[in-house]
Amino acid sequence: MNLILLIHLLFTAFMTGVCWFVQIVHYPLFRQIPPESFPNYEKKNFRTGWVVGPAMFLELGSGLWILYDTFHIVFLLNMVWLGIIWLSTALIQMPLHKKLSQGYNERYLRLLVSTNWIRTVFWTLRCMLLTYSIVTGYGLISTTSQS
Repeated sequence: MNLILLIHLLFTAFMTGVCWFVQIVHYPLFRQIPPESFPNYEKKNFRTGWVVGPAMFLELGSGLWILYDTFHIVFLLNMVWLGIIWLSTALIQMPLHKKLSQGYNERYLRLLVSTNWIRTVFWTLRCMLLTYSIVTGYGLISTTSQS
């Protein structure tokens, strides 16, 4: 298997796991933070970026490399899904986190949890499609790149 493809799958699987953890455990626990402590907690929550930021950039970079090296409609679909994840993160979740850093707001928290399903579903679909493609060899095997 191509090393870049393996790197891509590993970061996609990592981010899929992180997203499920955030969806099922991390975000719902926000409701346990006392309202007076919430802004400080939310500001410290930005440290999550030190974990997910590099992984997301490595996932994106390796995916673009694969797309350039081995164009296939299946992998293009996979990268479109990654684009949806990035757009959701930048346009929905990050602004909601910024609003929540000003103070606890049940509406914003509900929106954060519900809209995070966009990322959870698309990362899960990406991981499944990548795994299927690797197992079957469909859509990801380059005739030009070296292993």
